[in-house]
Amino acid sequence: MPKPHQTARAVALQALIQVEQGFGYSNIVLDHSLEDIGLNRRDKALAAAIFYGVLEKRLTLDYYIVRCLSSPGRKPDPMALEAIRCGAYQILYMDRVPDSAAVNETVQAVKSAGRAQLAGFVNGVLRGLVRKKGQIELPGGDSLKALSVRFSVPEDLIKLWTEGYGRRATVQILDSLSEKPELFIRVNRARCTAEELEASLKESGVKMCSLQHPQYAAVLENCGAPQGLEQFKKGMFHVQDLSAQLVCRALDPRPGETICDCCAAPGGKAFTLAQEVGTEGRIYAFDLHEKRVGLIKEGAARLGLDNIYARVGDATDVLEGVIQADKVLCDVPCSGFGVIKRKPEIRYKNLESLQDLPKLQYNILQNASRYVRPGGLLLYSTCTLNPAENSAVAKRFLQENNGFEPMTIDIGLRRVIEEPENMLTMMPFAEASDGFFVAGFRKKTG
Repeated sequence: MPKPHQTARAVALQALIQVEQGFGYSNIVLDHSLEDIGLNRRDKALAAAIFYGVLEKRLTLDYYIVRCLSSPGRKPDPMALEAIRCGAYQILYMDRVPDSAAVNETVQAVKSAGRAQLAGFVNGVLRGLVRKKGQIELPGGDSLKALSVRFSVPEDLIKLWTEGYGRRATVQILDSLSEKPELFIRVNRARCTAEELEASLKESGVKMCSLQHPQYAAVLENCGAPQGLEQFKKGMFHVQDLSAQLVCRALDPRPGETICDCCAAPGGKAFTLAQEVGTEGRIYAFDLHEKRVGLIKEGAARLGLDNIYARVGDATDVLEGVIQADKVLCDVPCSGFGVIKRKPEIRYKNLESLQDLPKLQYNILQNASRYVRPGGLLLYSTCTLNPAENSAVAKRFLQENNGFEPMTIDIGLRRVIEEPENMLTMMPFAEASDGFFVAGFRKKTG
C-alpha cells in the first residue's frame, strides 16, 4: 500500500505494480491506493489518469519504449519498465504535462519506491523518448500486428473477435475501447422518483440524465466517487452499468414473482430485480463466498430491499432453500472481455488460461435449470465477448436439455451480428454500455 503524502506519480506507479503482480482488479487496487493518501482532488485525478492510461495503452507504449532502448532485445527490470510506461504515457498522451516534469517526477517516483539504482536508466530512456517521439510512427494497415499496436490489444484477442464477429465489428469494438466509460445508475423507486433524485443530486452539484430505456436508468456527470454522495448513502440509487440493467430487462421480472440469482455478488442485478418484483415477490441471491454475500446484504439494507434473501451457495451444486422459481438468472463467471473499458487490464489475459471457463459456465447453467418451474424462464448471461463462453454454451444447453425451448430475447436493441433470436450479443458500440451476452430458455410444461 502506498504511504501517505506520496506524489501522484508514485501512487500510480505502485498501484500499477500491484496490478501487474495480480493483486486485484484495477479499480479496486486504485481505490485502495488512494485511500487516506493525503493527495488533493487534483493529484488524485492525475494519479488515476496515469494509472488507467498506462493500463489502456501498454502495448502502444511498449512499441515506443523499445525504440528508445540501447538494447531492445533485453527486457528491463519490471519496476523500471512500469515507471518508464508511466513517464511515456505523460509524454505521449498528456499535453498539459511538460516533458521535463514527466521525466523528473517519474524518476522521483522510482526513488520513493526504494529503487534509486534504477533512476539513471529510467531517466535516460524517457529523455530518449522526448527526443525521438516525433520520429516514431505507429504501424499502419489492418494486420493483426498493426491493430494490436495501435489499439493496445493482444493479437490473439483481436483474432478471436475477428473470427467470432467479423472484421468490421471487431474494429468497432477496438474503437470503443478508448471511449471514457459513463457512470450509470439505477433509481431506487422504492425510495424516490427519478425527478426527486435528479433534483437532490443537482443540489449536490451532480448532473443526472435519465434514459428513456430502460426505465429508471440514468447517467451521472461531474460525480466523482458515487459512494460518497448522501443520495447513495440514503439508498436512493445503486450503481449499475447499462448493459447489466438490460440483462435484468431481458429476464422480464414481474410483480410478485420469485427469482433465483445464482451468482449474485456484489448484488446489482439482484437489487434491480427486487425493485421490479416488489414487496410481494422475492429474490434468492447466492454467491460462493460469505464475504461477497455480505456485500449483497449490505446493499439490500442500504436500499431498503427486504425481499432479497442472500445466502452462501455453490452455483454448481445444491442451492439450499430454493424449491422452484418463476425465473432463474445465471450471470456466470467469465473472462470479462466485454468490460475492458472499465477494467483495461482484462485485455491482457492469457486466452489459454480461460479454456476451462465454458465447462464451468455450462455446469452452472445446467444446475440452475433444476430450479425453474414448468413454464418458467432461465436466462444465461456473461459480460464477455467470446463465442466459446456465449453462444457455444447456450447451444449446448439446448442440445442436451429437451425440457427447455428457446425464449426470444427482445429488449429493443438492434442486433449487430447474426444469431438465434433467443440469444443477444450486446456490443459496446451499439446502444449498450459494455459487451454482454444473454440467452433465454423456457421450461416446457408438458
